[in-house]
Amino acid sequence: MTENTQAEPQENPFEEQAAAWFLRIQEGNCSDAERQEFAAWLAANPDHRREYQQYVQLWNNLDQVGGISAATRSRKARSGIALVALAVILGAAQQVTSREEVITTALGQRQHIVLADGTAVDMNTATVLRVAMSGFTRKVTLERGEALFEVAHGALRPFEVYAGNATLRDIGTSFNVARENDKTIVAVLEGEVQIRLDNPTSAAATLRGGEQLAYSARGLSEISPLDAATATAWRDGRLVFHDTPLAEVVRQINRYHTRQVVLADARLSGLKVSGEFNADDRAGLIRALKILFPLRSEERGEVTTLFPLRQGRAG
Repeated sequence: MTENTQAEPQENPFEEQAAAWFLRIQEGNCSDAERQEFAAWLAANPDHRREYQQYVQLWNNLDQVGGISAATRSRKARSGIALVALAVILGAAQQVTSREEVITTALGQRQHIVLADGTAVDMNTATVLRVAMSGFTRKVTLERGEALFEVAHGALRPFEVYAGNATLRDIGTSFNVARENDKTIVAVLEGEVQIRLDNPTSAAATLRGGEQLAYSARGLSEISPLDAATATAWRDGRLVFHDTPLAEVVRQINRYHTRQVVLADARLSGLKVSGEFNADDRAGLIRALKILFPLRSEERGEVTTLFPLRQGRAG
């Protein structure tokens, strides 16, 4: 389902500061003290540099999107209305929005959407996205669930995904993000993604096509090779396991179905499962597990419980 809310856009105090500094520097008559203050502002926070660079990139590309010559840009900067020109051009390009869109999928539902900038997103079961587009940024917050992003090229605006405790910045790519509790897994199919944790003392990472990692409040994992077919099988409604512990298989089944599956004996958790299954066929998944292992099932209230077969006859 899709829900649009007329929410106020999230305020970014750095955008206003960057705009003020950009206009001041463009005027070309800064004092040495002002330039030193500007350098100190840039060095104080990576977000300062990133926001300022958006104005620089946009200014350098005005002639491409608005047919404005370098001489005209210079005159507008000196006249003090450079930011007005930027807003007008962005408005004409329909790249400014004052709405935040909330997009959700129900338990067991998958959905394909295309964002206003042309980015294609496949959403997995029980996923919540918040999408906010502005004149200078494209921001998506993955509150929970899983999504695969095929990012549209946008030289003037970076594409960022906020998930858990980190920001993922796209560098022209296709990548999958899965968030559950405090753990987030990022898998890059093509291109590159920069991952920066909220904690400024934590190391950042760059993932390239065919690589993945996980992160949480405890930090970043090591980068590991990616099995792209397995990571994206969910788009076709498939679950693919390679020597996966039964506890994890059960967890994956429960992501798609209201009626949950539980293991009666913790010793079953480590049984290894390999194979490809239909995520939507709950009954078929349970039958397959009972064929693979000596298990019986019992319906108890709102759950299906799996027992070792030796504790009773097969169910």
